[in-house]
Amino acid sequence: MLLILLLAILWDLLLSEPPIYIHPVVWTGKISEKLIRPYKGHIYGIFIWIVSVFPVLFIFSILPIMLNINIYIKIIILIFSLKTTFSIRMLYSIVNKGSKLDESSRFYAQQIVRRDLSNSDKNHIASALIESLFESMVDGITSPIFWYLFLGLSGAMLQRLANTMDSMVGYKTKELIKEGWFSAKVDTILNYIPARLTALFMLLAGFFLGLNVKQGMKSLKKAKMESINAKYPIAIAAGLLNVSLEKIGSYRVGFGELPTEKDVIMALKLFKLTLVLFFSVILVVDYYLYGLTLFSNPYGLIKFI
Repeated sequence: MLLILLLAILWDLLLSEPPIYIHPVVWTGKISEKLIRPYKGHIYGIFIWIVSVFPVLFIFSILPIMLNINIYIKIIILIFSLKTTFSIRMLYSIVNKGSKLDESSRFYAQQIVRRDLSNSDKNHIASALIESLFESMVDGITSPIFWYLFLGLSGAMLQRLANTMDSMVGYKTKELIKEGWFSAKVDTILNYIPARLTALFMLLAGFFLGLNVKQGMKSLKKAKMESINAKYPIAIAAGLLNVSLEKIGSYRVGFGELPTEKDVIMALKLFKLTLVLFFSVILVVDYYLYGLTLFSNPYGLIKFI
């Protein structure tokens, strides 16, 4: 498991994203998009989730382990599948390109933010970049890797596809509130521990960067956000950076003024160091649990249950 994870990280950092036509997140998104029907109930929402997630989960995480094929081909398939569950380079690149807060920043921010930024000023664009950077760090990096450690490739893939379903149908709108309830709930459950664990690594990274850790914790304590998971990375980032992060009409967390270009740049430094610390611990724990062998335990801690 350790070598598969290391090689997947290298793939992510050195190579581009896989083509969308063989990306499990895209597959799940396309299936659910075809099935979404406004004003449907809870049962239909469960049906959509199962149909959109389970076939893709099987193809990309269970089938590769079961296949009796050449060992090197199998390794490449497993590395590819694990890499599709997280994206460090792409997220960093988007925020970094938007950090100058020039004419192109709105375009880059809109790629990772749900809300409409067409009329937002540059400070709210900076806020959106920072908010999404750290919320996506949990959803799209630390959470799938956390579940990979304990449930193997299937755990990482399950989290990533569940998060995709939350993005597709988990809105609390009149049309989708019942249909999207199950998708939103599963995503909340899977990200519950990783969000809080990531927050601890953010505070540790903030300490090494000379940021105000006490203010980070104070910001979290005072934060009032609907999302019980997103609150952790967003509020702590606001406190550590000594800025306010605001989604107009929904929340404003932290202290002081809205962020500027230098705050986005510091957020990227915090992002990088947080992940260095996180992966360092994950790799050590992975080695302690499973050693260096490639296939000692592809299903994570399930073997101990």
